[in-house]
Amino acid sequence: MSGNSEAQQPADSSASIPVSSSLEHVYTPSSLPQQQQRWAQLQQLFEKQYGVKAQAVARAPGRVNIIGEHIDYCGFSVLPAAVERDVLIALSTSPKDTSNYPQPSQPDHTVIILRNVDDKFSPTHFEVDLNSSAWDVQMPKQHHWSSYFIAGTKGVLGHLYSRTAYLPSTGPYPSHVVMLVTGSVPEGSGLSSSSAFTIASSIAILHVVGRISGSDAIDRKAMTEVAIASERLVGVNSGGMDQAASVFSQPLHLLHIDFVPSLHAALVPLPRTKPGFAFVIANSLVTSNKAVTAKYCYNLRVAETRVGALLLAKHLGFAPTPGITFKTILDQYCSSPPYQPGPKSRKNKSSPLARQSVSPNGPTMAAKPTSPLPPDNANCIYEIKTMLGLAIDALGGPGMEAGMTWDEIAEKLGRDVDELEKEVACGQQVEPVGGRLKVWKRARHVLEEAKRVYEFVEILSESSTDDISKEASGSTKTGTQLLQEMGDLMNESMRSCQEDYECSCPGLDELVDLARKNGAIGSRLTGAGWGGATVSLVEEDKVAGFIKALKEGYYRKNFPKLDEQELDQVIFATKAEAGAGVVVF
Repeated sequence: MSGNSEAQQPADSSASIPVSSSLEHVYTPSSLPQQQQRWAQLQQLFEKQYGVKAQAVARAPGRVNIIGEHIDYCGFSVLPAAVERDVLIALSTSPKDTSNYPQPSQPDHTVIILRNVDDKFSPTHFEVDLNSSAWDVQMPKQHHWSSYFIAGTKGVLGHLYSRTAYLPSTGPYPSHVVMLVTGSVPEGSGLSSSSAFTIASSIAILHVVGRISGSDAIDRKAMTEVAIASERLVGVNSGGMDQAASVFSQPLHLLHIDFVPSLHAALVPLPRTKPGFAFVIANSLVTSNKAVTAKYCYNLRVAETRVGALLLAKHLGFAPTPGITFKTILDQYCSSPPYQPGPKSRKNKSSPLARQSVSPNGPTMAAKPTSPLPPDNANCIYEIKTMLGLAIDALGGPGMEAGMTWDEIAEKLGRDVDELEKEVACGQQVEPVGGRLKVWKRARHVLEEAKRVYEFVEILSESSTDDISKEASGSTKTGTQLLQEMGDLMNESMRSCQEDYECSCPGLDELVDLARKNGAIGSRLTGAGWGGATVSLVEEDKVAGFIKALKEGYYRKNFPKLDEQELDQVIFATKAEAGAGVVVF
């Protein structure tokens, strides 16, 4: 395979939120015509409602996780991308006539008028003192669509006033700011519409207070941290993938996000293949009542991985430190002598990567060097394979699919069963189905899925970003071969989600099966599962027929009342698009 002239590069966390004057810098060529029309309509509606032209539009996209499901809370990396669907907030700090608007209670306060293009979201307003560190904005007592905007406002102003260098300059700020919101990220689809709205809101406020550009602008890393903190104000706890993908993404790139020791993002360029390809998002329209099912589903899976980590740590003689995960164990093991250099380890860079299965005996792994050499994908793959071997010893491996009871686990750990349950549940309700925790199956999914992420990155990193549709000398792969390798990993991920993590559902299974029968090279659930959406890898010239087949075979059969406009909201194609920013006029 030819070397990639555009190797994986760290995303520039110190760069400020991009400011553009043209949509050509925001969207890929294939999506540009439709977006130009949409933006023109937004500008027309803004002028019609407020009597002035919009000065700027804050934008933040949704995201789709291409591969790496249910492994972020175990410390492993994921591979999302920003999608074309996004949230736009048009604004002006110079409304034509403010007499018809609510007036500020104090001369130096600002009233923000917030309206939505969609009539089902009622207009609202709130007041804020942008000049003082004593500012405060109250969250609505009952959840309202504006809650996400207010959360974004509180988050970004709190950040500004917590750092002297970022303090907004002394006003005067406008007495009124008018805003109009529109969004194309479908709600409840698992594409992080809430993160997109919160981030766009923070960016809109940054523009108002003059901190969107310049030497004292907030950088992307800070914006990601602000977004994570802001969403907690509306009861959404996140590890940061959704926000990082929306902020850091670049067109035609995936984002490789690491969480340990801290959040770090790297851009992975997608190859230009012949045939070309797109990702198709299809919402199953199956919803899972988290308040009812969490104790059997999400919360239980988290608990099962924690139990697996505790058992593995005991097997290796490691102390059960607070917050222990498979990733922290892997890092500790690979930095603890004695060690034996492995394939393509940092002690043996020239040896090729061995892709065979790991011995059940669990070979000793090469230690990480003390020098700051970054781990390459091949070594990460080998390390995880090694950990799989160790997990077989610690958790029983094949034959332990039925799981263990709390009493059996407590006996292995030498712990009091009640204390163990309390520690692992972390205050959440956990109720194992049949009284057994399927620790080995969950561990196998986590470790193999983590390995698939690095294998996916390895495939892309070794490919050329130039036209690779023709075989050249050496081991250059055709576009078809490359897409098949990507699709195979997506299919393996889905199988693991179905069989080992058991986070799929009949609707998702039906969609994925139909997708593969109608030309998807790879198809899998994306998001937490038990409902939500699928993502499929499809050749570009087959996308229209593919979408038509799923509309007929899934949606018209299961949801016959959906009209064509509604169908376009639940199934659509996307490229990997740009992250959040501002367009000024």
